[in-house]
Amino acid sequence: MNNRGFSLIELIVVIAIIGTLTTIVALSFSNWTRKANIERQTMEMFTDLNSARSESVFQKKRHAMILQPSSFIIKRYSSADESRTGDTTKGVILSKNLAYSISRPSGSSLADRIIEFDVRGFTNDWETICINPFNSGAQYDCMTLSSGRINLGKMEGTACVQK
Repeated sequence: MNNRGFSLIELIVVIAIIGTLTTIVALSFSNWTRKANIERQTMEMFTDLNSARSESVFQKKRHAMILQPSSFIIKRYSSADESRTGDTTKGVILSKNLAYSISRPSGSSLADRIIEFDVRGFTNDWETICINPFNSGAQYDCMTLSSGRINLGKMEGTACVQK
């Protein structure tokens, strides 16, 4: 027999190997995409918070970020005596929906949490914001707000470890 070509069994084995490799690559790509999106959302929130802080200083007006589990609003107060619990649509300068929900490290909700920056860019609203899901493998998936700083970090257990 001097037939050239591949047998049916050889073709089935090659197709099975290609299918297995494709599945592994697809799962890895899915995880990589999720990690990248969590990092992107964390960096965008970090940038928006720092912008609100900077605008407070430059415009000499208080700014606030009002958090919800899957969105946030950045608002500019028009006067020094404007109520923090007033109309949330007045003075809104940015509103964003989030692809991944946010919470505290304990898993509790951040619904209606207001982080306010005074005219010097400082806040008394210390908070740790985590991007869910926890332990995603993303390099940055949380941020810690203190009076004069916002630090990016990675959740390790119940702590946001600064990177």
